Amino acid sequence: MWYAGTADSPKMSQKGAHWKKLRHETTRIAAIKTLSVIGAASQGETEEKEGGGGLDLSPILADAVLELASLLRQQSRGIKQSALEALVIVVRCQGSAVMDAAMFDSVLKELGAIIVDSDLHISHLSLRASMSVLQVCPASGPSVKAHVLPSALVLSTSPLLQDLALDSLLSLLRQLVLSDAVDFADLLSSLRGRLSAGDEKGGRSSAASAGAPSAAASAAAHGGSKQAVTNLAKCVATIAAATTPENREAVVADLLSTLESGSATAGEGNAQRIQLALLTSGDLGRMVDLSATEGTADRLQRIYVSSFDSSSDDVRHAAAYALGRASVGAMPVFLPAILNALEENREKKQYLLLSALRELIHCHQIEGEGGGGEAAGDGVSSSVPLILPHLFKHCGDKEEGVRTMVAECLGSLTCLQPDVILPQLRDLVQKHSGKPAAQLEEEGESEETRKDALVCWTVAISVKFAIAGKADPAQLSPFMPSFLVLLQEDDLSVKNTALLMVYSAVHHSPHLVAGLMQEHILPSLYEVAILNLKRVVDLGPFKHTVDDAIPLRKAALSIFSTCLEKCPGCLDVPAFMPILAKALADVEDVQLQAHQIVISMCVRHPVPIAAAVETFVEPLEKTCNKKKGQKTGTELERVNEWIKSGLRVMVSLSHVDGVVEWAAFVLVFVCTASFFLILALTLIIICCCLCFLRVRALRCRKFADFVERTRKMQKFHPMLEAINEER
Repeated sequence: MWYAGTADSPKMSQKGAHWKKLRHETTRIAAIKTLSVIGAASQGETEEKEGGGGLDLSPILADAVLELASLLRQQSRGIKQSALEALVIVVRCQGSAVMDAAMFDSVLKELGAIIVDSDLHISHLSLRASMSVLQVCPASGPSVKAHVLPSALVLSTSPLLQDLALDSLLSLLRQLVLSDAVDFADLLSSLRGRLSAGDEKGGRSSAASAGAPSAAASAAAHGGSKQAVTNLAKCVATIAAATTPENREAVVADLLSTLESGSATAGEGNAQRIQLALLTSGDLGRMVDLSATEGTADRLQRIYVSSFDSSSDDVRHAAAYALGRASVGAMPVFLPAILNALEENREKKQYLLLSALRELIHCHQIEGEGGGGEAAGDGVSSSVPLILPHLFKHCGDKEEGVRTMVAECLGSLTCLQPDVILPQLRDLVQKHSGKPAAQLEEEGESEETRKDALVCWTVAISVKFAIAGKADPAQLSPFMPSFLVLLQEDDLSVKNTALLMVYSAVHHSPHLVAGLMQEHILPSLYEVAILNLKRVVDLGPFKHTVDDAIPLRKAALSIFSTCLEKCPGCLDVPAFMPILAKALADVEDVQLQAHQIVISMCVRHPVPIAAAVETFVEPLEKTCNKKKGQKTGTELERVNEWIKSGLRVMVSLSHVDGVVEWAAFVLVFVCTASFFLILALTLIIICCCLCFLRVRALRCRKFADFVERTRKMQKFHPMLEAINEER
């Protein structure tokens, strides 16, 4: 294969050998991947050698592309995926050598047939391959329009469309406009027509051809239309940004007309049209400067702010989204309007305005991650001094939604400007935390005390978002000890958010807290993991017991579980065993977490598990013998799953070396080796050894007896058989 197409190779024999391997089931995928590697390598060598001395695949290229296209009809998903990946590479790297629109027509016909929302990854690869064909052979535009575009239009309103598939669809639509493969007005009309079609059918699925209901249609029936409108707006904005200025101005004028006249009519259909127009204007404003046309920005500002008073939640949130996105392309015009509105609107519109501000900052953050680098941060850096006072002002807001928006803004700004934001967050913690308990008792639950707790809550969530947003660990690390002080706060909500902050750090950047675990984190975790704050609530006819510490215990166990996976070296595993044993006897949710941890540790840390197994017997036996009472339906299924989880732990423990077998081994050892030990050692040492071994024998025998009793019970046999099948 590596010599195919070179001057010294027998081309026809190599070609025949290749087709034989490509058509044979056992060598097909390997041959496809080899072809991909050759195509990519030949492109690289061609770029390095001006004389084009790289591998020339032109003798087999046409047949190779057609053969790969024919494999798309296979039922095997692996073959289709490999064939699509090879098509993308071969067409992009070598497609210009065979500029045959007729050949590509048959390829595009196969590609269009597999663009369905039931397999978004296959659709993503098919859309990429179609775009590659259009790039290397612009003459294939009519074929793309005939075979690929109809499926792409159906996919555009699928509520399942997201991530790579959505990006590939947008790229294809942009390429269609840039290459003039379709008339812009016709494409725009087709996309807008999908708004009503999306209500009738959320998307197309391969299952529909077999008579089964479409997955997208099912999702649309359960509120998927909102996502469909969002995707459709991105499509319309993408083609409007790629077309000529004249066409773009016509689209903007039509959007303004729809939005300004939309309030005169009512109805769900009209609300969706308004929502589509709002979202489209926002996405378009992110890509182009809407303030370049005189009067457009002022009209949009009035529309966005007035839409905040709409009776439809979707319209209000679409207006906030659009205001934030439009600010990206025209920040000097829209950002002052957002900040002024935040100053004027004390309560009613704070959440929506902060949501718009969040969109603005988040877009700059995405551009920075996507290669914008420092330029993305510089785009918003000059406005940070104007933004921060409004964010800090709402850090102690009573509404959790408002504080969450503030935290998201601060987290994104930390990713963009860590040297500016982190010192101010640290100052907020130092100012609003660390009050002695005696002082809090004297002040009582005053408004100032409550505000301090809310500010600390917001800071912890901000740091959590910053860590998840990939803030620079080198700049964040020096400030972590200051933020970890929040673990010691008495307010339960602050303590819980601090635990979530630690969990985010352990999950995304373990090295950020690995050196701080022993001194700053583990002591608080050990305390929280056994915290019990039960109280009785009088509900009149009956009383209900509430444990306010359950969320804290669950968060602590989540941190332990993630540490065992990400940074086990920073934990004292033997010291964690008593906490794990106590969690096995906790409420259902905590027990299920503990079960998963034990099962994981049986593989990763068998020695500490074997040493502590006797402490697990009583809680596990209690779980396995839980009474079902008169429960039926889902409640009965839940109890059965709970019991099955406990049995699964028992089975995992029984497979750990030295847990069950140790009892029998100790008894044999004591009986046979004691005589030789008496001869070799002193009587005192022998007594100590025998005492230790007998204790261990009794402990492990306790677990062995539990396993034996459980396995003998007829009611557990179906569950144990299912667990053995899982293993």
